Amino acid sequence: MAYDVNIERPGINAVIDLQGNADAIAKHVGAGLPPFPGQANTATEQDGLSLYWIAVDRWLRRSSLDNEERLLAMTRPDAAPEAISIVQVSDTQQYFSITGPDADDIISMASSIDHHPSAFPQNGVSYTDIFGIKGLLIRIDNGFEVAVEASFADMIEDYLTRANA
Repeated sequence: MAYDVNIERPGINAVIDLQGNADAIAKHVGAGLPPFPGQANTATEQDGLSLYWIAVDRWLRRSSLDNEERLLAMTRPDAAPEAISIVQVSDTQQYFSITGPDADDIISMASSIDHHPSAFPQNGVSYTDIFGIKGLLIRIDNGFEVAVEASFADMIEDYLTRANA
């Protein structure tokens, strides 16, 4: 049974892993960060930049690959104080978008996480298993995005295609 979904594998994104106290990160980075999310496992967005709160004192900053140099200039990983860690991880993750009226059905096959809007809101983001592989689930307009380690991308693409067959 084919579902009413659109599954896409966009190109690589610019992703920076930020670890440490939010105030220390904000002080080092200065202007340019979206506001830190007010709740764990949520995201904020501003000026084409997303900021995901993924664990205690850990965030991912994501944008299109076109913004990678801008992100690196803002975050200055080489100049980060010892109290924080800033690492470029752009090429380690592959993102997929699953959108459309039946996106929930595909995510139900891919992951056991409770993704109902009451438990996983519009700005929800959380690590979970995606077809048995650690992945990041992100709620977006009209569906979801998943991110997995790049070495598993072809396998996950195959699983998503089969789930939609």
